[in-house]
Amino acid sequence: MNLIRPDMPASTGPLAHDDVLPAMFAWQAEGLRTVLVTLVSIEGGSPRPVGAQMAVCEDGRYAGYLSGGCLEQAIVLEAQAVLEAGENRLVRYGRGSPYFDLRLPCGSGLDVYFDSQLPSGVAGTMKELRRDRRPFALITDLETAMSSVVGNDAPGRTSLEGRRFTRVYLPEPRIVLLGAGPTVSALCQMAQAAGIALDVWAGDDATRALLDACRIAHFRTSAPPDDLFERIDAGCAVVIAFHDHVSEPGILQRVLAKPCFYIGVLGNHAVHRQRLAELEAMGFSADVLARIRAPIGAIPQAKGQATLAIGVLAEIMAEAKRNGLVA
Repeated sequence: MNLIRPDMPASTGPLAHDDVLPAMFAWQAEGLRTVLVTLVSIEGGSPRPVGAQMAVCEDGRYAGYLSGGCLEQAIVLEAQAVLEAGENRLVRYGRGSPYFDLRLPCGSGLDVYFDSQLPSGVAGTMKELRRDRRPFALITDLETAMSSVVGNDAPGRTSLEGRRFTRVYLPEPRIVLLGAGPTVSALCQMAQAAGIALDVWAGDDATRALLDACRIAHFRTSAPPDDLFERIDAGCAVVIAFHDHVSEPGILQRVLAKPCFYIGVLGNHAVHRQRLAELEAMGFSADVLARIRAPIGAIPQAKGQATLAIGVLAEIMAEAKRNGLVA
């Protein structure tokens, strides 16, 4: 029997384990066979949503998870059996399953699809769309095992309709952080621990030194570069963290033109009222300005680096979940 063990994704951190495609693409690049395993239907409750996935390599490595730990080993063995048989299959676990020895504590029934025949052209298109941070959907006929990819800025939602399963992929969340002071490095460290990608610009030498000490990559320009703003898309959360707020209006003018899902700016209520007045004088409407969150963070009146950074990250993740970017 092959050794069964989880594989550490290229990007570490809890969030990285929700995205199994990088591991699958890496194994395929090595010439190894893989199975893409997808939770397509739930009867009752489940710790993971419809669309949750695992990627399983022929040698027993796997990425992702479909349960609280009670199914993963069985799913890896099933995936290896699927590879040996050379055919896809739909398997029921839990309630109503033929595997009477695999019972879920929640009493639910989970329908799991094992796809070992994803065409190389389909996988290649998925890889390109992911690289370009473009939303797309993988559409699979569970009876014929035929799959296709549709790239679309509004690909709909993950769902099962009859025997047709649509799995929607959105860009992974990324934080764009501009600012100065110890809050910048604290938030970077929290984001890295969670597995969230970062684009960082620091406004002074002291903050740059802090980032260097933490080995956090950042733009080394005297002003925020055009490339940073061009990279802001619908999967980005933008955080502006200055204690000197002179630079903010020009930065916010550029950020508000972008489709980012979150804009948070450091400062108390009085500072924010002054900020809004300045932006209103620049021609921004109340609806546009309502996108800006300030004071930022899910922990009220946070004064320490840790509480502020954790609160901001929690607020970003809550908004990312509302937008379907995380589970």
